Amino acid sequence: MTSQSALYAIIGRLIAAIGRDDFGVAAYALAQAVIRADHIVAQYIDGHELVGLFTEGEVSARVADTINQRYLERYHMLDQSLPALRGLGREQPKVVRVDPRKNASSAYLTYFFERVGLCDKLSMVSNRGGQMVACNLYRLHANGPFSDADINAAQDVSPTLMAAVWLHIGQLGRARLPAMSVSTEPDRSRREALASLSEREMAVCRRLLTGASNEAIALDLEISPHTVRTLRKRLYKKLQVNSLGDLFARYQGAMAAVVSGEHHSV
Repeated sequence: MTSQSALYAIIGRLIAAIGRDDFGVAAYALAQAVIRADHIVAQYIDGHELVGLFTEGEVSARVADTINQRYLERYHMLDQSLPALRGLGREQPKVVRVDPRKNASSAYLTYFFERVGLCDKLSMVSNRGGQMVACNLYRLHANGPFSDADINAAQDVSPTLMAAVWLHIGQLGRARLPAMSVSTEPDRSRREALASLSEREMAVCRRLLTGASNEAIALDLEISPHTVRTLRKRLYKKLQVNSLGDLFARYQGAMAAVVSGEHHSV
């Protein structure tokens, strides 16, 4: 249990780190002391731009940086929890528990939880207009899931932590935000083309754009490879592309932007 004087010192270090490179370290120290988090990943969304602010904690820096970059580039298209966060925390920050087992993609669960050794996730969310900050807090299998007391503590500390993150973003300014980002404003024709896909075609399209094979998509969606090939032909026709390379070139950025900016699952 962190003493009151020690907690004040941790918060003081967080405030002092606003705008500096060690801000993520200070944010993790607070999350670890109060919530018993093993890792923290902070993301900022402005319209269709998704930015990774920092990743700190017990996961090795090499692994954490790699999976964070891959999430930003493509795998966030499979994160079914992301769209639901866009309507939360408009008055005060909101803390929600995200059960990774309920994610629609087994590939996402395997890559971002099982292979890394993570078992539980809390998302601390704050929305301001078209902008959103999410501080995602994780626990390792070795330490077990977050308790109810941890979740209550996260809600208690969320106004302090999220206010500091917003100030950090403002202090950095647009020019100094981290390079780990996806920034694409899809043109109207590509948005309309993606909107024309059926729910199952969209699911296949998202997975194709993460680099998944027909066989992997079939396993992930629990359908046959033949059905995947059929859906693939249909979505190629609707999007007016002739190859996987063409799909990547024309729609990867557009799909990433649409998913990061949407307010509901598609």
